[in-house]
Amino acid sequence: MKPQLEKIAIDGSFSYLARHFKRAYFDAPWHYHPECELTYIVKSYGQRFVGDHIGPFYEGDLVLLGSNLPHFWRNDDVFYQSNPDLLVESVVIQFPQSLIADFFEKVTEFKSIQELMKKATRGIKFSAETTQKVKAAILQLPYLSEGFRFISFLHILLELTEDISAELLADTAYQITTDDADTERMKRIIEFTLAHFQDEIRLSDIAEIAHLTVPAFCRYFKKRTQKTYIDFLTGFRISHARTLLTDSELSVAQVGLECGFHNLSNFHQAFKRQTGKSPLHYRTAHKKSKLH
Repeated sequence: MKPQLEKIAIDGSFSYLARHFKRAYFDAPWHYHPECELTYIVKSYGQRFVGDHIGPFYEGDLVLLGSNLPHFWRNDDVFYQSNPDLLVESVVIQFPQSLIADFFEKVTEFKSIQELMKKATRGIKFSAETTQKVKAAILQLPYLSEGFRFISFLHILLELTEDISAELLADTAYQITTDDADTERMKRIIEFTLAHFQDEIRLSDIAEIAHLTVPAFCRYFKKRTQKTYIDFLTGFRISHARTLLTDSELSVAQVGLECGFHNLSNFHQAFKRQTGKSPLHYRTAHKKSKLH
């Protein structure tokens, strides 16, 4: 399926969209759109891709995206196996750039929202504490009427501006592009990586997928993401390993194999470089945190 600019139709009765989704799994591909987006995960888990960022998402994940920032949420494989006990539930709020330019930028009291939207060009993941503050309002938002819905939306944004623990996602040097050919190439790279990260991926393999020579691919990927493809692949494997260590009973060695590390020593070294902890220490620390 060729990725395209997602065209979002906003009802004339409202200045933005607020929708509550329930489905078997996330099915949107790697895509972008001019509208800004606030996504709250009610139920589900998997991997979140925002620009050059890869990270796990779980229930309670709240992320704000700026205009044209490529993204997609991919569920873990178990969601694609027709399991009736698993469900994806989310609230997605999308609003046009014109709302920022025509309203937020013209009201002095909303300067903090302007600053928030500047940061959102890299994507923002909000802290658990702030997310808890706005959770009820976000869940109610799709069902409120006209003026009340807009006032609630403003209140949510203002609460988000006060989150000093929010995390910026994409790298400062990440280049946003709205070029369809470039988006198609990155989509092929990501989809191939997702399908084969458990196997050995040679640079010649991924360069062929990108329709580039190996040197041209290495230059292209580094320019687009500010990291090498090997670093990108390792980052994805470690992110998946973190999920398996916390949500499965697989041994550390099995986790390494499931994530494409066929040498246990290499897995330990890569995991510690990325997280500062050994896989076993990471799993133990996570179990202790759940008890408190």
